[in-house]
Formats: sequence, structure tokens, C-alpha cells
Amino acid sequence: MCWRLVIAIGLAVHASSPAAALCFYNKKDFYAGKARSYTTIPQEFRDSRWVVKAKLLSADNHSSDDGKSWTIYTVRVLTRYKGASKDTLRLFTYRDSGGFYLDKGMFPDLGGEYLLFLNPATSGLPRGVRNVAEINFNCGQSRPWLEVRPRDRVRLANLAAHRRRRWTGQVIGRLLAHGAMLRPRIRTKAPVGLP
Repeated sequence: MCWRLVIAIGLAVHASSPAAALCFYNKKDFYAGKARSYTTIPQEFRDSRWVVKAKLLSADNHSSDDGKSWTIYTVRVLTRYKGASKDTLRLFTYRDSGGFYLDKGMFPDLGGEYLLFLNPATSGLPRGVRNVAEINFNCGQSRPWLEVRPRDRVRLANLAAHRRRRWTGQVIGRLLAHGAMLRPRIRTKAPVGLP
């Protein structure tokens, strides 16, 4: 009972500070009473369906009087680190303290490049919104490309290369196994009289 009170007070104090969002990556962090979770690039790479470097093409803002304003960003994929995505993706975010914005100040950062860790958005979407992606973790590793450090760029390239090697090895292994099963067995007799 006492620990619940401590968690509640800590969350209330943190939430009362200006522009503070509570960021929990998993339930373990929430129940541990952490006010913010921190992720790593390998962790988010593993948990995301798509990891891309993308350029913002457009933003479609939807305002609402009931506090459920949202935006759909359209981005062009420049580099694919993970996943077979389309050349353009639509990215959904609510306009609240838990949103991830591709904005510069009060306006969309048109032409801005971003590193995005994405998953399909499947639940809690406004009526009629379909075929959109969402940020894997709004307080995580997704960020403007200019803020991606050189060592993180190398780490991304290594994760992508490792994934491609593993996938290629699996496919080749399956093809070889499949080909070996289909290969006809030809039995020949050794020529007579040859040493």
C-alpha cells in the first residue's frame, strides 16, 4: 500500500511540471515507479517493424474540441535499415504530451530528415484512419537525423547488415535444403576396365 502512494505522489509531481510526459517503455518500468524509461538503439531496432531514415513531405492536422487532435505525416523513405516498407509512409500521432512531432517550432518541418523506429498503428485510432504507422516509443530513439550521432549511425548500419546477413543465410539454407530434396538421384555405374 505504501509503495503505491509513493508511486502516485512521484507521478503527480512529475506530471505537474510543464510539458512533462510520462514515458514508460514497458509495464516493468511502470510498476517499478520510474517516471521515464530509456531505450537503446538495438532495443528499439529489435522491437520495431520498420527502421528508416525519412524526409517529411507533408502534414495533415486534425483539430478537435474534445482534446483528441491528431496529425498524419507523410514521409519519403530515404534509407531502410529494417523492414520492407513502401517508398512513402503515413505516420500517425496524437497532438498531446505523448505525441511525437515532425515539427520545427509551431509548423511542420517540411523537408526535414528523421530517424524513425516504426510499427503499424492498430488500436486507438480515430474513425477512418487506416494504413498508418506510429513511432515505436515516443520518448525513445526516433529523432531528427541531424541529432543522430556518428557512432549511432554506425550502430544502425551494423544492425541492418547483421539482419540482412542472417536473413540471407536463412533463405539460402532453405533453398539449398529444398533444392537437395528435389534434385533427382542419378545412379551411374563406374566404367568397367578403368583403374
